[in-house]
Amino acid sequence: PGLLEMEWRVKSVPGKILIGQLAVTVLAGLLWWLGSGGREAVGALAGGGISLVLTTLFALRVFAVPPDAGAQAMLSAFMRAEATKIVLAVVLFSAAAIFLSHVYIPLISTFLATLAVNWLALLLTRYD
Repeated sequence: PGLLEMEWRVKSVPGKILIGQLAVTVLAGLLWWLGSGGREAVGALAGGGISLVLTTLFALRVFAVPPDAGAQAMLSAFMRAEATKIVLAVVLFSAAAIFLSHVYIPLISTFLATLAVNWLALLLTRYD
């Protein structure tokens, strides 16, 4: 199955992570807007947006491999997805440094806050 054929459910762990990252992004954008203004809110939303893009891309690439494909295929998909994510992160953060350098603190702080969602997911996820 290809990327478009993959079943995507909000109840899945990646779905929960993305919903959590979206919530953190919106909350951070709101807090930066209330505390410092619109420019900083844009930076915060951009930082959270980068995290959402990277997480979505990684999940789509890894989970496009069918469960019965074997360990080698899964590991290969994981490694390719991680390499792609790293390259894309460099590109997106480079663009942010060029175009959003005036709001880089909200951008980075929100990005880091969205990473906390991944760490919490490891602690809170249970297998049913």
